[in-house]
Amino acid sequence: MAIEQESNPGEADLKMLRRSAIENEIPTYRAVSTRAIFAVLCGFMAALSFAHPAFYLFAAAAVVLGLSADRAIQRYPDVLTGQGLARAGVALGMVFGLSIFTITSVQEFLARREAGAFAREYAKMVKGGSLADLYWIGLPPLNRTQVTPEEHLKQMQEQKQEAAMTDMKYAGLRKLTQDVHGSPQGSITFNAIENLGREDLVVVAIALFDVQAVAPPHEHKEGEADHDHDEPTGPRSGHAMAVIKGTVPEGKSAYEWWVDDVQYPYIPKTAALPETVKAVDDGHGHAH
Repeated sequence: MAIEQESNPGEADLKMLRRSAIENEIPTYRAVSTRAIFAVLCGFMAALSFAHPAFYLFAAAAVVLGLSADRAIQRYPDVLTGQGLARAGVALGMVFGLSIFTITSVQEFLARREAGAFAREYAKMVKGGSLADLYWIGLPPLNRTQVTPEEHLKQMQEQKQEAAMTDMKYAGLRKLTQDVHGSPQGSITFNAIENLGREDLVVVAIALFDVQAVAPPHEHKEGEADHDHDEPTGPRSGHAMAVIKGTVPEGKSAYEWWVDDVQYPYIPKTAALPETVKAVDDGHGHAH
């Protein structure tokens, strides 16, 4: 009988065992890593990067917080939990961040390539086309379907009240065509897309052109010696800039472009995108 009494734990021993078991279980439920939770939240917020490049920061935060939480959980497994949440946050940040960055980069590459192709065609138009054609290509694509170049030129000439504004707007273009057409040696070639941005759904690009133009001969005044002015012997080099805009019409897959403005002469790298245009982001917070 004495042996049986010693083998059965008393009430005090049972209470101690229950308290020990509860104390061992409490840390498992109260120490979910806060960083792991925020990593998941940032991962879901990173999905909004499709709407604005600023949300790329959430993708980066999800990866950093997730890795930090996972590392802390491995270091203190008896205190912290939530390793699954931490790794899910890392995965969401990488999936949304990398996929959106890839899509944005591809879209920018295609827009630059198509803008460059249009700029090359525009250079040919400046060299061989008429002012009516050049004025017409300045209309948005939908407007061009409603009027011919000749009709558009006639409408411009009939708007007497806006003549001064029209002269100012197209002064650079007219001078460019005069210099390029002034001699068989005159030429204009597309150089590069200096900058690219977006205005809502419209792509805005700044195109740089190289211009070769022959300077007009110097008019000698009465009493002026011939040697006072050296006559130019060849074409002079210069640059022109065109602000071109493009949009993808509904039901189509390619951009349709128009020329919004022309500056000539122009110093490279001095033009900026309009204030209403958002520069294309490369996914790392740097605008092109």
